[in-house]
Amino acid sequence: MNQFEDEYWNSIFNLRVVGYILLLLAAIDVVNIFLPWHFTNAVWEFQMLGALVEHAPLPLIALILVFFGERIYRDKREIYLLKILSWAALLAGIGFILLLPLGIHNTLRLNNQNLIQINNQSSQQILQIRQAKSLLNQAKTTEDMNKVFKSLNSPKNTPELQETQKLKNELLLQMGQLETKITNQAKVAKNNTYDDLIRNSVKWNLGALICAFAFVWMWHATYWAR
Repeated sequence: MNQFEDEYWNSIFNLRVVGYILLLLAAIDVVNIFLPWHFTNAVWEFQMLGALVEHAPLPLIALILVFFGERIYRDKREIYLLKILSWAALLAGIGFILLLPLGIHNTLRLNNQNLIQINNQSSQQILQIRQAKSLLNQAKTTEDMNKVFKSLNSPKNTPELQETQKLKNELLLQMGQLETKITNQAKVAKNNTYDDLIRNSVKWNLGALICAFAFVWMWHATYWAR
């Protein structure tokens, strides 16, 4: 082996070693993503899809480095290992394809869950306001009305209103403003959560499709190892 071949071999060897190290790190990442698992949990499954997509470049780069040079300077044991890695790339590609319907399904589930949660929170707050209105209608004295007013405000910000009609008008005005504010906040929350969900869904599902193609291509390109 002349000097050029020696330097070429050293370069290939170093690249392959780095590739194997990156593969080990990628395996640790995958284990960390799946543990502890919470299958059937829409949030966990959706985040799992995102984590796998965002960590996919590491094993892809690792495989490129490991397979670099094809069969040159390899013994039989490493060739057998490369055969396993080649088929593993195909399995990874199929896995990402299977994650696509799961990602879409969980997007719909999470959207429904978010809507239910926001509706429940806003409905509970509006119910409290309407209960306060009912108490206001039943109030007979200024003291009773002040109690209703204080139930809608912090004690530090509650004025002591003495005129009965003025107090009623103030309470009804504030209740209407609160109800409108809660309704508007619920609409904003729905829009924000929906936008975030769709953004992540498109990003991760499209990423899963690209990853599937990349891993299947890796399997196809390493036919020499099988």
